[in-house]
Amino acid sequence: MRASESPTPAERRLYELWSEYCDLEAAEALLEWDQETCLPSRAHDTRGEVLATVAALKHRCLISCELRDALAACAVQAEAGSVLAAQVRVARREVERAVKVPERLKREIAAARSAGLAAWQAARQARDFSLFERPLARMLALRRDEGAAIAGGGDPYDALLDRYEPGSCSAGLEPLFRRLVDILAPLVEAVAASGVTVDESIARGHFPGEGQVELGRRAAAAVGYDFEAGRLDASAHPFCVRVHRRDVRMTYRFQEDDFRPCLFGILHETGHALYEQGLPEAWHRTPVDDAASLGIHESQSLLWENHVGRSRGFWRWLVPHFRETFPAAATFDADELWPALHTVQPSLIRVDADETTYNLHVAVRFELELALFHGELDVRDLPRAWSERYQRYLGIGPTHDAEGVLQDIHWAQGSFGYFPTYTLGMLAAAQLAAAARRDLGGLDAAFADGDFGPLLGWLRERLHGQGRPHPAGELTARATGRPLDVADFVAYLRRNAEAVYAVAPPCGPTP
Repeated sequence: MRASESPTPAERRLYELWSEYCDLEAAEALLEWDQETCLPSRAHDTRGEVLATVAALKHRCLISCELRDALAACAVQAEAGSVLAAQVRVARREVERAVKVPERLKREIAAARSAGLAAWQAARQARDFSLFERPLARMLALRRDEGAAIAGGGDPYDALLDRYEPGSCSAGLEPLFRRLVDILAPLVEAVAASGVTVDESIARGHFPGEGQVELGRRAAAAVGYDFEAGRLDASAHPFCVRVHRRDVRMTYRFQEDDFRPCLFGILHETGHALYEQGLPEAWHRTPVDDAASLGIHESQSLLWENHVGRSRGFWRWLVPHFRETFPAAATFDADELWPALHTVQPSLIRVDADETTYNLHVAVRFELELALFHGELDVRDLPRAWSERYQRYLGIGPTHDAEGVLQDIHWAQGSFGYFPTYTLGMLAAAQLAAAARRDLGGLDAAFADGDFGPLLGWLRERLHGQGRPHPAGELTARATGRPLDVADFVAYLRRNAEAVYAVAPPCGPTP
């Protein structure tokens, strides 16, 4: 699928107008990156004002009569299945959502995001949810209003969910999460009953932060991240942001007594960055210059973090570099370390959770979001509800708010509806990894040689280079040969559990 070699005046005008919108998005991304990495503490209020203005300008771009006229003219000209038809479809979706939301509300949400971020950072440091309660309640009210405006009588939460995962709804996700809980809970119980304890001391000790970051940089560069088109900085919560495909930035955090959170966090964000750096250059600053969905985006971060970063082949390549960085701590080989990368252990922090329990963390957040939006839970009761669900699903509860309801940045940013995309991404990552191994073969041997090009090339062809013309479900089916399901993900977890804990599958319902 190629862009028009001789664009019509209407098509050129569409791209000119959309370029202005994209430039504002880039400015917004840079301002938000700065806010989370190096903004002076007293500057949050003024940054909120600037972001509110940018949000208003973006909104005006989307609802302008000029843009709508250009879209109407292009729609008449576009042939079915063409890039132009996809450009029109994607742009119209954004415009139709935007015209339903007043500019005033867009400004208020942008200002509330800035205030919410500052309040969340302070509350997290103080381990005190009460410092965040009012800003969160304000953001929830604003997002409810936005969702209601977009839904037009439908479910406001579904309207926000659809922003991240087009076509998804809570009615479709609830049975998926129930199914996963029914499968995962017996597996976690079987592991606990196995009597096997994995020696994780091999991954724990004293690992100075500079060394961890350098090791992460080496791994990111090896798998394909272009540091001349990006950078890596510290933040309270790791993230990746695209300012431009030649400016894709990542952040990290570390803990000195365990190298895994930093390394796997960097690999996770690298997966996002590889996707952004691999989008088609020809579609830059056009409507389809984006990921198909956040679920697809998360599939890339989770594929590189888990299916590559936790593989034996990857560690056969990395161990020598690890020994250079931490000579006193690197007393293991790849096979000795591998069990410590595939533990099944209920924990409190989502971003540090193992692959098997991770989706239980997401299920908690999804249920709480639904309860908040449907008026079944008040913001002030969130810490209690959080603890109750963690006890129910994971058998543990937080000792303070920072390891409980304050651990994620998403609600401070008003990103309600985002969390389910992690689970969709985890399912897609397993399905894509299985398809890539089937198509390419010998990936572990390539990884051991430090050759990640075949996998990246396969992803560039099947996913990154496709941009946004295809819906997420169609893209997954085209890349893997079948619609998204849980089979490859559950099979992957069961293989690991069998190898590490001698737990014989099947455990729980068959996918």
